[in-house]
Amino acid sequence: MKVTERRRRTQGGQEIVEFAFVALMFIPLIMGMFSTGMNLIVSIQANNLVRSLANLSIHGADFSTYPYQQLAQKMSTGLGLQFPSFTGNTASNLGTSGSAIIRITQIMYVGSNTDPNCVAVGAANCTNRNSFVFNHRVSFGNSTVATAHPSFVGDPTGATISSTGNVSNPVTSSFAKVGTSGQTALASLWQTTSNGQQPLKDGQVLYLAEGFFETPLASVGMFQSGGVYARFFF
Repeated sequence: MKVTERRRRTQGGQEIVEFAFVALMFIPLIMGMFSTGMNLIVSIQANNLVRSLANLSIHGADFSTYPYQQLAQKMSTGLGLQFPSFTGNTASNLGTSGSAIIRITQIMYVGSNTDPNCVAVGAANCTNRNSFVFNHRVSFGNSTVATAHPSFVGDPTGATISSTGNVSNPVTSSFAKVGTSGQTALASLWQTTSNGQQPLKDGQVLYLAEGFFETPLASVGMFQSGGVYARFFF
């Protein structure tokens, strides 16, 4: 018993040292699990939201109006979607509040010179033949997030866009043409015959809803969250 008591006295505090070494490994692991888990929760919510917005869009929802943007905001509770109020229609409703950006886009495929779209304007004027073009674009949310996280297909910069989001002269205006990287990405998705898929034909359109959501609460220590991006095509 005397030997046991002497060992206890000389080994006092050993558990604290062992816990410190174990904590060095487990605290970063727990922090990483928390960050990943938070992002996963936001990702699920973001995907559900964006899919619902795309579904509403193909059924005629006009997101250039404030009521529909408010609907999107209600559906995105907790995702930080905020924007200024307005009346009438606006294709770009960007503000400085919030931590999210939503883009609703309609893209059309323009066929060759002998297809109806080019024939209608004359083959010589069919600037965007055999290309994807912006037909409609509405954006709302935070302007800083929009700049930092551009659309998957780019933006119709320079194109004339009405207050309702319609892009003017999509067949003849070079500004309406989707950029090179966007063309490549869209062609790989839609101009293919893999798995029995049929390529888009002249005049056919696709609907795209996108959202980017910053997730500052998911950043813990060395684990900095880059945010969550979601998109859906119809």
